[in-house]
Formats: sequence, C-alpha cells, structure tokens
Amino acid sequence: MIWFFDRNGEKLRYEITRDRADGRYRVVITHPDGTESVEEVDEPTELIERSVKIMNTLRGDGWIVA
Repeated sequence: MIWFFDRNGEKLRYEITRDRADGRYRVVITHPDGTESVEEVDEPTELIERSVKIMNTLRGDGWIVA
C-alpha cells in the first residue's frame, strides 16, 4: 500500500510492504529530500498500531494525504 502526502508543495511517500520470504512487514517513508526511514514489524496488529501512530504524527506535522 502506498500513500502520498503533501505539505506546502513538498511530497512525502508512505509505503507498507510485506517480505514474502520472512513474513515481516516494512514501513518505508520517503522524505522530500529523498532520504528513507524504514521500520520492520512482525505482526499485523503491531503494523496497524505503528501505522496509526506514524500517520497521526504526519498529520500533526501538517502533512495531508494527496
């Protein structure tokens, strides 16, 4: 799943993938400058909880879903 966020013309990409080999979920945030933040979690419930926290933080920082 991929979401795109916008803030004052800057773009941010938020992506969730699953590694089929080990079953882990990966959250990748690509910042406007091209740097990436990567987090990995094992369980779907952990992924949902972490994802909600990240998205709330992004919205609190002024990012809106584009």
